[in-house]
Amino acid sequence: MTRDDLRRFRALDIDFESIGLLQSGAEDFAYFCTPADAEFVGRIGCDGVHFILLPGDERVFCVDPAMGEEGKYVLPVGSDFREFLSFVLFCQDANPLSQIWWMDEARFREFAAEDAAARASGDMAEYFVRKDAALAVIAGAFGLAPADPFDKVKAMQAAFDPAGLSWPDEYYDVLGLENPRRPEETEVIQGQAFAEAVFTVEKEDAMLPQDPYILLSFINTKLRDQYPSLDALCDGLDADGAELTERLAGAGYAYDPEVNQFK
Repeated sequence: MTRDDLRRFRALDIDFESIGLLQSGAEDFAYFCTPADAEFVGRIGCDGVHFILLPGDERVFCVDPAMGEEGKYVLPVGSDFREFLSFVLFCQDANPLSQIWWMDEARFREFAAEDAAARASGDMAEYFVRKDAALAVIAGAFGLAPADPFDKVKAMQAAFDPAGLSWPDEYYDVLGLENPRRPEETEVIQGQAFAEAVFTVEKEDAMLPQDPYILLSFINTKLRDQYPSLDALCDGLDADGAELTERLAGAGYAYDPEVNQFK
């Protein structure tokens, strides 16, 4: 049923961009952390975030290259496509569903309030007209009502085991993990491939990853595991804090000192 519903969804005459489910780019949507056998559902249009289906599974999954740690790049956001759409109707966009994994309920509700305030300001009236039109068509075409996703998505994600996912070779190379399809490389020290993939050392100056999403993953992992603050990280890596912050700001991320992560 999920795949039939997805085909019906794609045939709708709506502005997919207005609800964070762009259909363009379906032929070239994969990132290093996109499962090898994924089927494209839609993409938000920034940060590489996209939604997928997996073989033999009715659930809809979110893939976020910037989640920053093994086991969280791919997480379920709907038990089937219709439930996923009912959550989109509630949030009025797919973007909040991609962020539930790191939010507590208070922050999730605050996020919704921010959107409501933007709507009330009238500054993006045309955008919200397109959004409302798209949501109305979806609700009518599938006979759906909005459904609050927070508790259901949190429960699904807590129970999800990523061990069964099939990863491309790039996933193992980027994260420095043993690749089960290349057992002859098992003697490589874990983490060496990651180090070689994301930075080089020249004249004792550590060069941070150039790709913004690998950089984000690298920095957030360091902050989580090794450094209690951004200042401590910059001291430890001999990095320019202003330059690092500017580079990640260009990709839409800012440092949150309360959680010691870029979000």
